[in-house]
Amino acid sequence: MKKKIVFLVILIIIIILVVLFLWRLVLINKIKDLNGESIKISNLYFIEEDGSSITEFWKKDNIIKENTKLMLGNNNLTFWNNFDTEESYTLFNNIKKYSMGTNGMIYEPQANNVEILDSNNSILLALNPMFKIKTEQYDGKICYYIKLGQDEVYIDKEYGITLYQKSENNELKVKYSINSVKDEDVAKPDLTNYTNN
Repeated sequence: MKKKIVFLVILIIIIILVVLFLWRLVLINKIKDLNGESIKISNLYFIEEDGSSITEFWKKDNIIKENTKLMLGNNNLTFWNNFDTEESYTLFNNIKKYSMGTNGMIYEPQANNVEILDSNNSILLALNPMFKIKTEQYDGKICYYIKLGQDEVYIDKEYGITLYQKSENNELKVKYSINSVKDEDVAKPDLTNYTNN
C-alpha cells in the first residue's frame, strides 16, 4: 500500500512538472510571436534611451526615419529610408554631411530584440527553475515580466513592444505611441545645407 501511495505521489509530481513545463514553453513562444508581430505595426513612434544614446524612431507605412543622439559628444545621426522608392540617406547632422544609403540604421526597432528570449533555447528556458515569467505593470501598461539571473525585461502585452530591458551591461527604456506618426514626421530630409560625403 505504501508503495502505491509513493508511486501516486511521484506520478502526480511528474504530471505537475510536465504541465508546468508545457505551460511555460507555450507562454515563451507566445511572447516571442507577439514580440515578432510588433515589427508589423505600420504607424509607430518610439523613443529609447540606453544610457549612452537616445534614439527616436518613426515608421509610417513603408518609410522609416531614425534619429540617434549620443549623450557624450555632439554626434547626431539621422537615417531615412523609403522602401517604396528605394531612396535612403544617412545625415551626419553635426557636420552637415550626408551619404546615400543607411548603413548602421536599425531597420526595425531595437525595442523588439529581447536578449533573454533571443539568446536562449525556449525548451531550456522553460525547464530552467531560475527563469521567471509573470504579468506586471510597467509605466502604466500591462506587461509580461521576464527575469533570468540579472537580466529582466517588460514586454507590453497588447503590442509586444519591449518597454524595459536590463542585462549585465545594458539598460534600455522605451516609450512609444501607435498611429501618431504624420507624413511630415517621415518626410524626405531637406539636404539644402548638407554636402554629399
